[in-house]
Amino acid sequence: MRLSLLALSAALILQPAFADNISDLQKYLADTKTLAASFNQVVRNKNGKQEQSSGQFALQRPGKFKWSYSKPYQQDIISNGQSVWLYDVDLAQVTIKPIGKALDASPAAILTGSNNLAASYQLQNLPTRGGAEWVALTPKSKDGSFAQIRLGMVKGQLERMELDDHFNQTTTISLQQIQRNGGLNPAQFTFTPPAGTDIIRE
Repeated sequence: MRLSLLALSAALILQPAFADNISDLQKYLADTKTLAASFNQVVRNKNGKQEQSSGQFALQRPGKFKWSYSKPYQQDIISNGQSVWLYDVDLAQVTIKPIGKALDASPAAILTGSNNLAASYQLQNLPTRGGAEWVALTPKSKDGSFAQIRLGMVKGQLERMELDDHFNQTTTISLQQIQRNGGLNPAQFTFTPPAGTDIIRE
């Protein structure tokens, strides 16, 4: 009986260590007006095969962002808050979509959209892992691309994202050289296709 009481007391004491992760994340998003960083991305499939890429991104809330892959292929994903351009440099092709159709439950939608995460996601506090405080976001809609998204914060700064899709793939994104609430050039959040670019509208 004594051991049971000790275990219960320990559980209650340890619980606050990650009990406020959700509110910390919501406050972080609410206080973020602009964000820029470089990133490394690793996609792992169910067989353990990996694909790596890297690049830079910048965003201005609400709705504006530029997500640029520099390796292994140069690709840009740009939003002005109404439309999204997906530009493949090597193919000289751009696909234009309305922002709601393009983002789904993506990291860009979370970082640039509404602070009311609970409206679209089931939120769950997770224990500390790898030096980060984690929140799991499970989309309430089953029609999206992702089964679950996990966001990891280190010392109050969002540094890691993990995304599980419905094909048993996990995408891990780590952020470096983070600049928050600094000045950004608004011209980067619009896109004019270069001459000769194939344009696809959806």
